[in-house]
Amino acid sequence: MKNNLFEHFLREYEKPFSGWDFSYISGTGRIDSSPLPWSYCSKIIPYIKTKDSLLDMGTGGGEFLYMLQSLPKYTCATEGYPPNIPIARKKLEPIGVEVHEVSEDNILPFPDDCFEVVINRHESLSEAEVFRVLKDDGI
Repeated sequence: MKNNLFEHFLREYEKPFSGWDFSYISGTGRIDSSPLPWSYCSKIIPYIKTKDSLLDMGTGGGEFLYMLQSLPKYTCATEGYPPNIPIARKKLEPIGVEVHEVSEDNILPFPDDCFEVVINRHESLSEAEVFRVLKDDGI
């Protein structure tokens, strides 16, 4: 029994994974979640539709940002997990999004007061660094 379980986990480890598409894991019953009473997407769309600049922190493979489409004309994304960077670039650069590799939360590769909107679904961050790149009237 223990050997079978161990061999099962070894096979699972070898399965390919890229970006932030967790459908393979959720389809196995290994994770469970229930819907939130609100939608992250519906909360941010009104803001990004009226602004000219957006930063998506921790974009993963760019799937969520790509889904938004009608993006501000200056949109950038950051990603810290090296295998996700080429995936995000392949998905986002054709729609005009610059993808920047980051390795430290407290160093974003942008000038001060650069973005009107900064979104972050699950990436670690430095509050001071986010405020540095956020325009005074930004959100």
